[in-house]
Parts: sequence; C-alpha cells; structure tokens
Amino acid sequence: MSIVIDDNILAIWYSTLGETEDYLMAISRHEGGIKFVYRVRHYNSDDIDPLDDKDDKTWAEFGTNDPDEQKAIGAAREMVKGLIGLAAGLGRVRLPHKIYELVRGDASVEEFAKKLMAAPFAHTQKVTRQ
Repeated sequence: MSIVIDDNILAIWYSTLGETEDYLMAISRHEGGIKFVYRVRHYNSDDIDPLDDKDDKTWAEFGTNDPDEQKAIGAAREMVKGLIGLAAGLGRVRLPHKIYELVRGDASVEEFAKKLMAAPFAHTQKVTRQ
C-alpha cells in the first residue's frame, strides 16, 4: 500500500510518535467520497537508511461516501491530534508536539509534490527508468 500523489490528493499529515516510530496520513477524493490512507512506521534499530525499506510499516485505509473535503480535512486533523494525545499520555512525546500538515488547496499536483518533497520529514530518491 502507498500514498498516491495525483489529481485526487487533498492533504498529508506527518508526525513522530516518539523515538522509535512515526505516523503518515493522506486523504484524497475517491469514488464520490474521501479515502483516508495512513501508516505507522516502527524504526529498525539497525537501520540508518530511511529508503532501504527495512523499517516495519503498518498500513491501513478507510473511506467515506461523504464528498465534503473540508469536513474530511477537519476530521483528519482531529485524528492526528488524537493520536499525538495518546502518544503523550503514554509518555512517548511531550506536548506541544509538532504535526506537519500540507493541504493542497488550489495548488497543482506538481506544486503540491514540490512542497511535499521540500518538507523536513520527506525522504526522496530519484528513480530512473531503465
């Protein structure tokens, strides 16, 4: 599973959940509603390269038939804040805790992708066709 950056993407959130894991969520338009895709990454303690895919990632998704994009963005914000609250309650993070949010708005897919790649949490790699 992955997050697809295409014409349907609406927003992305990222936050650490302590020293050993992080959370990433995106919402996009999907079949008359909104799709939420998220993952938690548990860091492999022997791993130093974030692009080698050795970390354990747990992916999930769910959708809604409600096409209200602003309502979905608000709900996603509350979900991320709730997760951070849970991590704080477990002593894994201190409040206030940084949550990165990138809402597409009127940006083109290319503009949104460029902002995403410039985000401090983004790891990128150049892929060449062979």
